[in-house]
Amino acid sequence: MIKNFCHTPVLLRESIESLRIGPLSDYADCTLGGGGHSEMIAELIGEGRYLHCFDRDIAAINAGKSRLSRFEEKIIYHHKPFSSLGAELPQQALGGILYDLGVSSHQIDATDRGFSFTGTEPLDMRMDASCGENAQEYLKRISEAELAKILRENSDLEMAGRLAKRILSGTLHSEKITATNLNAAIEEVYSKRKEDLNSLKARVFQAIRMEVNSEIAEIKKSVEAAVHCLKSGGRLCIITYHSKEARAVKETLSVFEKNCLCDSRLPVCVCGGNNKKIRKVNKETVKPNAAELRTNSRSRSAVLRVYERV
Repeated sequence: MIKNFCHTPVLLRESIESLRIGPLSDYADCTLGGGGHSEMIAELIGEGRYLHCFDRDIAAINAGKSRLSRFEEKIIYHHKPFSSLGAELPQQALGGILYDLGVSSHQIDATDRGFSFTGTEPLDMRMDASCGENAQEYLKRISEAELAKILRENSDLEMAGRLAKRILSGTLHSEKITATNLNAAIEEVYSKRKEDLNSLKARVFQAIRMEVNSEIAEIKKSVEAAVHCLKSGGRLCIITYHSKEARAVKETLSVFEKNCLCDSRLPVCVCGGNNKKIRKVNKETVKPNAAELRTNSRSRSAVLRVYERV
């Protein structure tokens, strides 16, 4: 598994340049994944400084230790969800923090993990397979209304109610729920959209995976902690891949972009008007260029946002 844990880092040059890595600061890669971003950061940080690498997937941690072995004196590994950032590191301790959200290429390609709609193994979808509820358990306990809601909210799926009903009726008596069960439901509900089936399948799997891993709650908690962990002038770089991730990031950080947090109905400010902690660095989001899109199709939906601690 370590040998095959590969992931082409998305927006590598753009994100590393945006971090403005200096020799006197520690950094954090909150999504170690295949280690591509971490490798470049470790190359650039100064002697005696540390890179904190977070990942709740033990396969990523082990692969990182192998790939980044020449930097072992610089790297501290945290086999924890990135929502633990604030508990693991002190406030105003870091010169930069990077997030490359979503799932890694390895997790998608490893069919036994249940992230891909091409697998034949029982659905798991957990980023940390050692704890928590897997996708099978989730689908066996969730109601039709709840499933329709997450399909709609997480992946903007049309006919979510009909699809939820078909998925649950098809898995109700299944001892082993696999991608085959979900695919059959998707193909039936969207039988008139055969040209879009792969995209629709990916969105269904995404919606369920996000709930199994509590991804939006994790993002909000971690990004809020990241603001406090940055020192003045430190950079926060976040790569998102779909609208719900992006919305969670923007909504969480918008509070820290304001000087005044008072209710707009108040006639005057009573909070002191000195609450701003971050500013946007790039007014326009950064997207992969044509060359990257040609060589890495999985980068096509990637968007980089950069903030700076004030």
